[in-house]
Amino acid sequence: MNSSLRIGFAAAIVVSLVACGPAAVGPSVVTVAPSVASVPPSPVASPSVVQPSPAPSSGSQIAHMLVAGTDLSGPALRLTVQIPADWQSSQFVAERGTSSPPAGMAFVVSIVDNTFADPCSHRQRSPKVGPTIGDLASALGKVPNTTATAPVQTTIAGYATTYIELAIPASLPCDLDEFYLWQDSPGGYWWVQGLNETARVWILEVRGQRVTFLGHSYPGSGPDARAVFEKILNTAVFEGAS
Repeated sequence: MNSSLRIGFAAAIVVSLVACGPAAVGPSVVTVAPSVASVPPSPVASPSVVQPSPAPSSGSQIAHMLVAGTDLSGPALRLTVQIPADWQSSQFVAERGTSSPPAGMAFVVSIVDNTFADPCSHRQRSPKVGPTIGDLASALGKVPNTTATAPVQTTIAGYATTYIELAIPASLPCDLDEFYLWQDSPGGYWWVQGLNETARVWILEVRGQRVTFLGHSYPGSGPDARAVFEKILNTAVFEGAS
């Protein structure tokens, strides 16, 4: 886990209660054999069906992830992706060695509660970002001290997706971990990871929630960084989603 990424964890405790009734006392034994009655068999509960995770392709591994922010206001939205064997994953983040320059690569999966009118002072947009994918793409295109591409329509894992890139310059008016791109919830902040970073953003809707993948890469990450991210993200399978 990269130390610059703040991740909250939640634990669930399950308590099982077993009720036992008093033992029944049997009747006295008699010598007359009772007549045989037809007794219907007790119903047998069918086992619950568990959908298996897709088998990883050669040289890949399955990463189980959580969409950051979805666990705070309702059922958590979870997913699996296939990441290369030399990558690592944690609850919200997958990375190739590190998310830092000069050659690191990483992506985060989260919802977006709001962006910032001033990323350094952490002054949030007011009013907040609207609920649509287009609202978020428009807000990201206006992040101060960054240069954004025009949003384009694409497809990720079978979902209609809006893609936008933010270019982080060679200098910023505050420290990297103080330059906030967005929050997934109040206090759940995501920030740039390095100077000269390309922050790639894919925005899609899953089960009525606006989900965002944020990919961090640098000039030293290689010329095919976007293709590497898209190959991974196209393997995404969200739990409970068609």
